[in-house]
Amino acid sequence: MRALVLALLLHDTSALSTATLKPPKLATASTQTLALPFAELSELVGGTGRARSIWDAVRSGQEPLDADAPTTVGARRVLEASGLTAFVPACLEHKDEAADGTTKLLVRLADGLAVEAVLIPHAHLPRTTLCISSQVGCDQGCRFCATARMGLVRNLTPDEILAQFVIASRVAAQSTRMPPLTNIVFMGMGDAGRNAINVKLAATSLIDGEKFRMARSKITISTVGPSPDCFRELSDADGMLAWSVHAADDALRKQLVPSAKYTVDELRAGLLDALKPRPARQRTLMLAATLIAGVNDSPEDARRLAAFVSPIVDVAQKVNVDLIPVNPTDHAPDFLRPSDDALELFRDAIREVEPRVHVALRVTRGDDKTAACGQLHIQRKSLSEARAVAAAAVDAGETPRLVLRRKVDR
Repeated sequence: MRALVLALLLHDTSALSTATLKPPKLATASTQTLALPFAELSELVGGTGRARSIWDAVRSGQEPLDADAPTTVGARRVLEASGLTAFVPACLEHKDEAADGTTKLLVRLADGLAVEAVLIPHAHLPRTTLCISSQVGCDQGCRFCATARMGLVRNLTPDEILAQFVIASRVAAQSTRMPPLTNIVFMGMGDAGRNAINVKLAATSLIDGEKFRMARSKITISTVGPSPDCFRELSDADGMLAWSVHAADDALRKQLVPSAKYTVDELRAGLLDALKPRPARQRTLMLAATLIAGVNDSPEDARRLAAFVSPIVDVAQKVNVDLIPVNPTDHAPDFLRPSDDALELFRDAIREVEPRVHVALRVTRGDDKTAACGQLHIQRKSLSEARAVAAAAVDAGETPRLVLRRKVDR
């Protein structure tokens, strides 16, 4: 079975061309509104009182430039005079609720491109997690992930990342069946390690007591580990780090993640370099493995993974191993979920070899609406096509006001 599925991996390249895996040149957009440091916003609008009124509006789910928002008249006038048409540079285009309450959001950006984010209410506890995107598309090419079919279009700016949170907060607040939004995982479309600078700026805004007021411990920043330096660049990120390792065997991991250029030992060294300078309480780490029947779900795979994790446990304060049964996608129909017995044997084998780690079997949520892990995908458009879509929508008056200027002049 394993040989058969690996043969399919080697020969089925219809969804991933060489061009898809080649990182495009990305322009870095400047910080705009949501990620603007509070002190700079206060200076811009003429005082902390005015700045706080803007953030009171954002946290209450309102657009600060709307007439009925609690924004002060002075703050609103300054923002409008600076050329803003909206403080939140995106809008909710569509939402799709699964039977278990998981809700997938299609978020339209100001240039017409779009990303998906997912609200995941806990089945038993009073909390909701937001799975947030960091890129339009992705260039890591994971064989089991639908986003890989898009390739990478561009990085999201810090504001576009934060806009997903603002929009999701509104949806959660308006829902009668969704607990409060308390947790954020950067596990949506894209790889946070490929957009580390903007992800870190967004995370810093999320924990700012004057802005989003999230707890650092409730933020998880995940990467497949494109390079050792990607881990090192995330060393000072505000949030728990997560590595989607998938397999501890280099040959097998290369089949699952065809963009992999470094050995798992090299990547682990970069991860350890990132963990060591962090305060002890911030060394909690998540390692995720998507398990595919007959490919990487054997007890031998588990023991190899456990042995690989041991040096990490020596450095980290706490290590959680998250086992994710593969979710079905149209482009990988031959990838099947392991049986419950296989999942339990895998979990038990890890615990036997490395009892210091906490191992959890992830419960699939939202798969009936393609909102589960690995299922996020939207029709890819070129930037020129996307801008034409956005312009047509604005002309037709069908789109909420968006940020038209990329930077507020001060």
